[in-house]
Amino acid sequence: MPVLADGQRRNILGAVDADPRTAAAGPVPSIIPSRNISPDRIDPDALKVVRRLQRFGFQAYLVGGCVRDLLLHRTPKDFDVATSALPNQVRKVFRNCRLIGRRFRLAHIHFQKKIIETATFRACDPDTGQNPDDPLIRSDNVFGTQSEDALRRDFTCNALFYDPVARELIDYVGGLEDLVSRTIRFIGPPALRVREDPVRILRAIKFAARLGFSIDPPAWAAMVRYRHELIRSAPARVLEEVLRMLRGGAAETSFRLMWQAGLLDVLLPEVAAFLARAPERGEIRDPGIGMWAYLRAADRWRREPLSDPVLLAALFLHPMLDAHRNGGRPYDLGEKPGGLGEVAGRMMRGLVARLHLPKWQVERIQQIVSLQKRLSELRRADAIPRWMNQRAHLAEALDLLQLGFMASGAGEAALVRLGRLEGRAAPPAQPPRRKRRRRSRRPSPVASPADQGSGA
Repeated sequence: MPVLADGQRRNILGAVDADPRTAAAGPVPSIIPSRNISPDRIDPDALKVVRRLQRFGFQAYLVGGCVRDLLLHRTPKDFDVATSALPNQVRKVFRNCRLIGRRFRLAHIHFQKKIIETATFRACDPDTGQNPDDPLIRSDNVFGTQSEDALRRDFTCNALFYDPVARELIDYVGGLEDLVSRTIRFIGPPALRVREDPVRILRAIKFAARLGFSIDPPAWAAMVRYRHELIRSAPARVLEEVLRMLRGGAAETSFRLMWQAGLLDVLLPEVAAFLARAPERGEIRDPGIGMWAYLRAADRWRREPLSDPVLLAALFLHPMLDAHRNGGRPYDLGEKPGGLGEVAGRMMRGLVARLHLPKWQVERIQQIVSLQKRLSELRRADAIPRWMNQRAHLAEALDLLQLGFMASGAGEAALVRLGRLEGRAAPPAQPPRRKRRRRSRRPSPVASPADQGSGA
């Protein structure tokens, strides 16, 4: 067996790992003892994954958003693990492991109803950035070292590793300093990082709004300058980031930042046009005041999570109402004026074309805004018409109606009225079950002992 160099070690499956303290290649990390992160705040199953991988001789750390949130005394949404073990090696260590992904293999380690996502360290593709006129990342499937994994991440605050066994932070990029100063900063030249993956513009805004951080001025300048590059990104990724902004509890701040950066003109021109028409509506001090109030209400929502169609309806309702009042034509919606649902459908076509919004969501949004308008016009709060009670999306329309009450600062009487409406709303109708056809059966042979109890 060959002699290992200094700083190398052979894990139990035969691969050679380098300790980050002694690795000769790559940047030298700051290794910071951290006793402020209590083991009680770490998911016990994520801790099991890290400990077991380390016991088998691999490097393994908690990484990314969970480390950031732990240091900010927030509750992490989930815990991700980064390791030097290759996907097939992770599968050998964990019997409860499933490998997913075609482009890049990830290990999902299953614990009852929970999954701990475990990824092998990655590196930037060597061909990335070779063309200065088109640095867009089209491949990101290269395994690498821990330092390469840190440097390929988007923001310094998301590139921290934490060893929960040694209770040490490993920082290659100055992420801890930016957490203390509450700054969103790109790793590397901002212009290059934005052009490599323009969706990072939306992620920067999302994190700044959600965490209450400021965006580094050079990063902001690059985001504004290259905002039109977003149209080159995969529409599904862009739509998902927009929806995450709506869901994340900081929708108002997120969309105000998007407006300031000029992103609404690129992604949601219907909303941008509505805001541009604010002086005609007399909204001088706070253009789009009604729309912001709806988003603020969504941020304060404490009941069951709002569906994506309701959140999109909350964002677009005021532009829709403005279009409806003006004959359905202020944003080149074209054709003849129609009802609010029809205006909503025409306005949503842009999202279908630009962001590939599914058509079933468009239909639901149309029904929700139409029902919400009808509900708001009911004279009696103790009776919902039968035809309305049979609509599949009545509950979502009531959610949108409550957002409107919250946005307008409606008093107790309005909330009592809403409670009565919800009490009168019938549960969603279930599709009728088809009757099974009865047919004569032949006597079946006796099952063999091997078949009995198999559950097949």
